[in-house]
Amino acid sequence: MIQYILYLFIATTLISCNSTETIVQENNLSASYETWVAGVRGGGSGINFYVDLKTELSEEIELKKVIFRGYEVPFEKQDALHFMARIKTEGNQQKFDGDDSQIYTSPKNALTLAENEAILIFLKNGKEIRQTIKEVKEKPMLLYPSTKPKF
Repeated sequence: MIQYILYLFIATTLISCNSTETIVQENNLSASYETWVAGVRGGGSGINFYVDLKTELSEEIELKKVIFRGYEVPFEKQDALHFMARIKTEGNQQKFDGDDSQIYTSPKNALTLAENEAILIFLKNGKEIRQTIKEVKEKPMLLYPSTKPKF
C-alpha cells in the first residue's frame, strides 16, 4: 500500500513538472498568419505570423518567439497588444554568383505540429514557457504587385 502511494506521488510530481503553464487564455488572444510572395522575380516570399491580445501581458511576461511550420523566429512588438513574426521562406529567392549567405529563415525545429498549430514561447521572470495554440487562422495570401501603381 505504501509503495502504491509513493508511486502515485512520484508520478503526479513528474507529470506536473512536465506540464506547460498557460500564460494567455486562448479566448484572450488570436493568432493568424498570411503568406506572401513578392511581385518581382527573386523578391522573396514568406509568412507573417500575428498575435493579437485582448489585454496586455503583465510586466514579468514577455512574448519572445513562435514555432510555426518548422520555423522558430522572434516576435516584433508592434504595440502592447499586437506582435508580429516574419518568416522568410525559400520560394522566390534570388542568389547572386558567389553569394553563400542564406536569405531565408532556416527551418530548424523538428517539432511535429498540425498545419494550423503553433507554439508561442514566453519568458516569465526569466523562465521559458511554451504554450501551444491549436487554431491559427489563415488570412488571404498577399500578392505584391510587380510595379508601383500609377496615380
